[in-house]
Amino acid sequence: MSTAVNIEELKKQFLECPICNELFNDTDRHPRVLPCLHSYCYTCLKKLIEQSKYMCLLCKSDFFVQNVSVDSFSKDNTRRDLLDFVRVGDHKSVIQCDECVNEKSISRCKDCSNFICKSCLAAHKTMKIFSDHEVFALDDFELSMDHVSEFRHAGMCSIHHKETLTLFCAGPECQTPICYSCCLTSHMPTDNKKHITRDIEEVYTEKVTSMIEKKAKVLKTEKELVGLSKSINEQLNILAQNAETTKTEIEAIFEIAVEMLQRRRDLLIVNTDKLKRDKNTLLKKQDSEVINFIETIRYACRFLDQTVATKNHSAFLLLSKTISDRLDHLQNTNYDIQPRDSNLISFTKGNIGAELQRFVDTVGKISSSSAFGPKTKVTFPAAIETEEDFDIIVEIFDYDDARLSEEMTITCVLFETADVPLTSVGELSFTHIGDGKYKASCQIMDTGIQRITKVEVMKNGREFYAVELKAMIKKKSEELTKIELDVNSSDDDTDQTESDDGSYLSACPSENLQEDVSRNSFAEVKPEENWYEFVDVPYFTVEPEGKSVYEAFKDDDLGITVKNKMKKKKMKNIMREHVSLL
Repeated sequence: MSTAVNIEELKKQFLECPICNELFNDTDRHPRVLPCLHSYCYTCLKKLIEQSKYMCLLCKSDFFVQNVSVDSFSKDNTRRDLLDFVRVGDHKSVIQCDECVNEKSISRCKDCSNFICKSCLAAHKTMKIFSDHEVFALDDFELSMDHVSEFRHAGMCSIHHKETLTLFCAGPECQTPICYSCCLTSHMPTDNKKHITRDIEEVYTEKVTSMIEKKAKVLKTEKELVGLSKSINEQLNILAQNAETTKTEIEAIFEIAVEMLQRRRDLLIVNTDKLKRDKNTLLKKQDSEVINFIETIRYACRFLDQTVATKNHSAFLLLSKTISDRLDHLQNTNYDIQPRDSNLISFTKGNIGAELQRFVDTVGKISSSSAFGPKTKVTFPAAIETEEDFDIIVEIFDYDDARLSEEMTITCVLFETADVPLTSVGELSFTHIGDGKYKASCQIMDTGIQRITKVEVMKNGREFYAVELKAMIKKKSEELTKIELDVNSSDDDTDQTESDDGSYLSACPSENLQEDVSRNSFAEVKPEENWYEFVDVPYFTVEPEGKSVYEAFKDDDLGITVKNKMKKKKMKNIMREHVSLL
């Protein structure tokens, strides 16, 4: 199916310099392409750089080029192909013959890349030198982007001016189209592979395929951004509705004592409008950025399509790195996946009645939230023991990483798998402990659950943010794994008990454990939270006293030799945390 062409739009977007509004040409106003893929004519870009301005005037993108000069930017030779195409479609213009003086052209020779008049057409048909040239009549030409390639110009070597660019030097320092003479001179292949000669058609096909794949990826990003823009506008609409609803509630409450509450009412309305304005500003700014990013992606894709459509191998390959870098940049650009602010604005009613006068200065307030889900932090233990209390900490931030001190109701639901909530625990309520932090305590009973994979946080009764976890649950019944301990052994490290693998492990208490218990004591001490995180069981029992290994190590003068019935490596990991290995 042919692609429809809007000549005026094509001229404005691709053939006119956005600064001087002049059509590009092959001399002082030939197009140069910036990293953002917008083009300026040579003259205007030179003036822009001389003014030390390194920012695209169209998309506001900064561009940095080492040793900046106009020639640092790629020349776009596909524009002259497009210009000839547009000249044919622009019925207002008369195309002069490229071979004669003051003769109107009626045809175009694809091999000569020239428009020709009736006389030149006759010569093409009769002279042997033109016998294999392909000529088409302008009146019969179908104006479609699918036929832009009919107007491509042969790429000519800038060194050997009469030779066409039919090869490509793929050397790491070259990456440029070359002619046969270049191949035999300055780009002659060498053993060190500084110059590598390839067929330009082959390289062109590879580059186009690569660019099309990148285009598909950035179009996926564009689709996500369109969805984000829709979400932002939905937020803006609901925000406006909520703001109006809030103001209506404020008006209704203050009608009870209009005169007494006039100043308070005005203040709250001003605050509401300010809050709405601030949220509008933030969301509209984000939407503007998103729309700009969308247009940037679309433009890059259109630019690629236009350059590919010419099928001008050399011209395209001169641009390929610039286009590729731009598509990579667009693909890797980070963007927020959610609106940066919420639509929440509501009015919280204060005390009204007999004590209204006393509370007139404080009655009512505007409630809102700027909490930004992706910035939420959840602190959750990596390992949990059944029937033991543990804490969950949720920290709320706004888009700018500022902690939110505003009061809000925070709850959460734990999930055993991605879609299966932990019904035995139910919905947990959090207490605000200050500085944007909320705390909840929980206990897991022995219900056969092995892990917690997700915490879904809710704010004011609405889904807010979900955090993926890998929290393991240890059953209390697993605590009775036995380790034989010779409590009568001496401090001499030669008195050792052999382990299962034939090795020996001796241990004495480390200094930081000696502070908790008195000398030669087996006092009841609860293990630290992560003491057993390296092993499969919570803690061990010392025989024959029935004390845990942790408790036994509390004796600041006790030298003990451990016969390990587990793997020695695991036991060493435990010991490194709480004892000194001998």
